[in-house]
Amino acid sequence: MRVLLTTWAAPGHLFPMVPLAWAFQAAGHEVRVAGPPSCQDAITQAGLVAVAVGDQAAIAALPKRPELAAWGRPARWPSGWSAHLDLLDGDQRRVIRALYEKQCAVADVMLDDLVTFGRWWRPDLVVHDVLSMAGPVLAAVLGVPAVGHGWEIGGTLRPPTGDSDAEPLPAYLELFERYGAEVTDPVGWVDPCPPSLRPPDGPPVRRLPMRCVPYNGSGRHPGWLAERDRPRRVCVTAGVAGARYRDPGGPDVLTLTLRSLAATDAEIVLAPSGPVAEEDMPDHVRIVRGVPFRVLLPTCDLVVHHGGAGTALTAVVLGVPQLVVPPSPICTEIGHGVVRAGAGVMLDRLDSTELLLKTATDMLAEPHAYREAAGRVRSETAALPSPGALADELAR
Repeated sequence: MRVLLTTWAAPGHLFPMVPLAWAFQAAGHEVRVAGPPSCQDAITQAGLVAVAVGDQAAIAALPKRPELAAWGRPARWPSGWSAHLDLLDGDQRRVIRALYEKQCAVADVMLDDLVTFGRWWRPDLVVHDVLSMAGPVLAAVLGVPAVGHGWEIGGTLRPPTGDSDAEPLPAYLELFERYGAEVTDPVGWVDPCPPSLRPPDGPPVRRLPMRCVPYNGSGRHPGWLAERDRPRRVCVTAGVAGARYRDPGGPDVLTLTLRSLAATDAEIVLAPSGPVAEEDMPDHVRIVRGVPFRVLLPTCDLVVHHGGAGTALTAVVLGVPQLVVPPSPICTEIGHGVVRAGAGVMLDRLDSTELLLKTATDMLAEPHAYREAAGRVRSETAALPSPGALADELAR
C-alpha cells in the first residue's frame, strides 16, 4: 500500500504523525510525507521521505489577518471550546475563522504541486494533519480515503467550520470546487490524546484512538542525565513553537520563569526553542539543546512549560508533574486538559514571580498526587492501540 501524509508546519504538526508513519514503513508500506519546503529537513531527519509542495515565499507572503493578533496573547477561553466552538463569543469565533481561512490559504498554495505528485504517485490512503486542508482535497481528487491526524489535547477533529459548529467554511469548500471534486469528509480521525485529557466530545466523529508514543526529534543522551547525586531537577521550556505566541506587549514568560525559580535549590534545565543570552543565565541553569524530551523528562521532577501539546503529552506519558504558563488560547486549552487529568497546575497570571515560585515549590515538595494522576493516564494510554495496530487497521 502507498500512504501519503501531509502537513503544513514542522516540527510541531509533523512530530505527532511520525510514529504512525514509522509504523506504516515497518509494516512494509511505501510512505511519503508532503509539506512545504520549510518542512523538508524535519521530515528527512525523522527517517522519512519528503516531498516538497508549494512555494515557501508565497506562503510567507500571505496577508496577516488583524484578528490573529489575539491568538498570540494570553487569554482563558471557555474550557472545552476546541471541541465545542459554539462556546465562543463572536470575537473569539472570528479569531478561529481567521485561523481556518489562513490554513485554507496555505492549502491553496500547496495544492497544485500536491495534486500533481498525487496523480503521478497514486497513494491508496492520505493521512493529513487536521490543519493541513490540502490533504482531504487531494484525497477527493484521487478518489481515495482520507484520515485526519490530531496533534493536541483538544477536540479539533473536524473539517473547518464558519460562524457555527454546523456551518461549513466557504474557503474550505472552494478548495474542492477549484479541482471539481466533491466535498468528502475524512473517514476517521486519529486521536493520540489520552481520554482523561480530552474535553467533552463535540460533534460526533469516528475517532481512531492511538497510543501516544512521544517523538520529539532525534538527539543524544548526555552522561549527566544519569547523575545520581544531584539536586531536584526542573525542566523549563517554551517548546518548538513558544516564540510564536509571545505577546509583544506582555512579559517575557521564559525570563519571568527563570527569575522566579532562581530562589529554589533545584537544578534548572533550560531547553530553549531559539537563541537565548547564555551569558546572562544564572549559575544553576543548564542550557540543553539536542536532547529530546522523551530522554530528558524522565530525569526531571517538574516541567514548567507554555502549554505546547508535544511537551504536555510527553510529560504526562512519562509521569512528570507539569506547571503550565500559557501564552495563548490554544495553550490554555491544553493546560485545561493537564489540570482535568490531575497531572499538573495551570497559572492564570503571567506577571507574578511570587506566585510562580510558590506554585513550583509546592509541587516539588508534594509531587505525589500529580505523579499518581500521571500514572493513571499512563496506564490509560498503554491500553490504547499502538501505532502499529492502527496502521494495520487502516491498511485493512
